[in-house]
This record gives sequence, structure tokens and C-alpha cells, in this order.
Amino acid sequence: MKIKTTVLCLPVTDLQKSLVFYKEVFEFPDARIEEGILALEFPNLSLFIMEKGSYESYSTKANRLALLPGASAPAIISCAVETKQEVDQALERAKEFGGVVPAAPEVDPSFGGYIGYVSDPEGHLWELVCPAPK
Repeated sequence: MKIKTTVLCLPVTDLQKSLVFYKEVFEFPDARIEEGILALEFPNLSLFIMEKGSYESYSTKANRLALLPGASAPAIISCAVETKQEVDQALERAKEFGGVVPAAPEVDPSFGGYIGYVSDPEGHLWELVCPAPK
């Protein structure tokens, strides 16, 4: 099998709040909602943030129950960035736009990378990593 692209779909209850968060924190100034979906293009990943109804319709096609996010969102989405400053700036912006930063970013002693965590307004957990310099 040769995969052409990867798409991750995340359900949300407040699509407008998510739009503002992702525009400001992940710097997608041209992002917009179309047909109940906020589509964001990351390197090698298409992220579809979907309002409840759209996500439920999508899940039904696969005969799956649509589980909405909350305090126990079941995934961690990890992004590598180039500098520690980018991690710090994203975490600061996140707090301004409804995100939750559970702890200060720090160097992970197991591999030397600088890591910060943030949950979006719906509880989806992001790990922002600046790899250790080589």
C-alpha cells in the first residue's frame, strides 16, 4: 500500500471557538469553516475539525459511535517545531484563545528535546516539541 496523504478528524462542540484557536495559536490566518468542517493543512497531514453533526455523520459511515472530546480525549497529537521560542509563543497564545497549558514546557531528559503541552478549547491534547540540537 502506498499512502498518498493522512487525514485526522477531530470532533468539537464549538467550531467557531476552534476556528479562532487554530487561527491564532497554529497561525492559520486564512482558515475558515466550510460545511461544518475546519480543514487545516499541516505538513504531511490534513486536519479536519468537525462540528458534532458532521462528525457523527462521518462516524456513522464506519458504524462507529461518535465520541466527543472532553477531559479524557483519547489521543495526543504531536508536532515538531524548529525553536524553543516557537513552543513558548504557541503556549502563551493558546492561553489567550481558550487553550489550557497543564504545565510549563521543559527539556525531556530522555532525549533532550524541549516539550510543551496544550489542550485546545475542546480538550484535544497537543504536544509541541523542539528536538534537541545535534
